[in-house]
Amino acid sequence: MFASNVVGTANACAGGWGNLGGGVTQILMVLVLFQPFKAAGMAPDEAWRVAMLVPILLFLCAVAIKLLCWDTPTARRFDVAVTGKTQKPSMWDYVEVLKDPKVVLMAMQYSACFGTELAMNNVLATHFRTYF
Repeated sequence: MFASNVVGTANACAGGWGNLGGGVTQILMVLVLFQPFKAAGMAPDEAWRVAMLVPILLFLCAVAIKLLCWDTPTARRFDVAVTGKTQKPSMWDYVEVLKDPKVVLMAMQYSACFGTELAMNNVLATHFRTYF
């Protein structure tokens, strides 16, 4: 996808934008959801819990709209196989890739790293506010 002389920079930029999204989410959840619930009279320990339910409810509404509405598009917006440049991968293509132990190891490492990052993002904000 990227030339070998810029692939590292491209990956770093993509990773940086991903981390920025986590930080912005932390800020927006407080400003857009927590503070209004608290101002409406909820106790702070209840307000943050209710604020965390809002994205879940929005996701469930989106799924319901996608599954239950008759006038939404049924096809994907872009399918590479339609252009004739490549064939659509089958399930066996994915199984073939997963036979390589390096791929499985890399997926497990990424899962562990990302899970740790999510846990740290959730805990560090409170830790820094409490102790610093």
